Amino acid sequence: MNKNPRLIFAFGILMVSILACKLPGSQSSSQPNLAATITAQAMLLETPTATLASQTQTPAATGPEVSVSATTNCRTGPGSDYDVVFTMNPGSTAQVVGKDTPDDYWIIDDPAGGTCWLWGQYATVNGDTSGLPDYPTPAMSESQTNTPKPTKTPKPTATFTPFPPPAVPTNLSGSRTGAKGLSGLIPIWKETYTLTWTDNATNETYYRIGQNNLWVAILGPNSTRYSNSFQYPQDHVGQSSDTFFVEAGNSAGGNWASITISRCP
Repeated sequence: MNKNPRLIFAFGILMVSILACKLPGSQSSSQPNLAATITAQAMLLETPTATLASQTQTPAATGPEVSVSATTNCRTGPGSDYDVVFTMNPGSTAQVVGKDTPDDYWIIDDPAGGTCWLWGQYATVNGDTSGLPDYPTPAMSESQTNTPKPTKTPKPTATFTPFPPPAVPTNLSGSRTGAKGLSGLIPIWKETYTLTWTDNATNETYYRIGQNNLWVAILGPNSTRYSNSFQYPQDHVGQSSDTFFVEAGNSAGGNWASITISRCP
């Protein structure tokens, strides 16, 4: 059984003091002083032990820790060009020992030894990081710098070929016939006009017919004739003729010809 040397020493002093009290010629007035001395010595012997015990029970201070919300690779440097040291999964934590503020990386302890760089995108750090040192960017290993990066295949350049508008129709001619009539009590002219032309286009998608300042009809490609009827008062003051337009067109635009035809007298 192990015995405490300090307790044995104190017990020995106590026994010697008791025996000394029984020796002849001893004075009772010295007993209180001797007892006080023994008590003080015992306290001195016990004090270092108590102090040591309180020191050993103080827990070691811990620094900031990091966790991740998504699986994140911890690498030998900041960026995907550096080798992966290990993969950190959600639910695990690691000790943070440094930072790379410009690149948003944390330098953490590798469970297998050493350190690695953890991207801060999915990282949450608990603790005071103000005193952490900023680490410089490490150089890449020879295997990393010698690995050729894949080159992007250039996209083919589109060649734009202008799409021309159709050729203008030619030989445009027009005729009109009219007859008198009534619209209620108002005397009117009932008139029919007919337009014909030569289709010179090979890429038209429509033909469009205009009368004066309005488009009045749209025809299909390869059209060469259009006819229509309209009426107007017999006293058509200031309107003695009509101008008609025939346009061949597509998505690039159109070309037209025009003709003016007199109204009925």
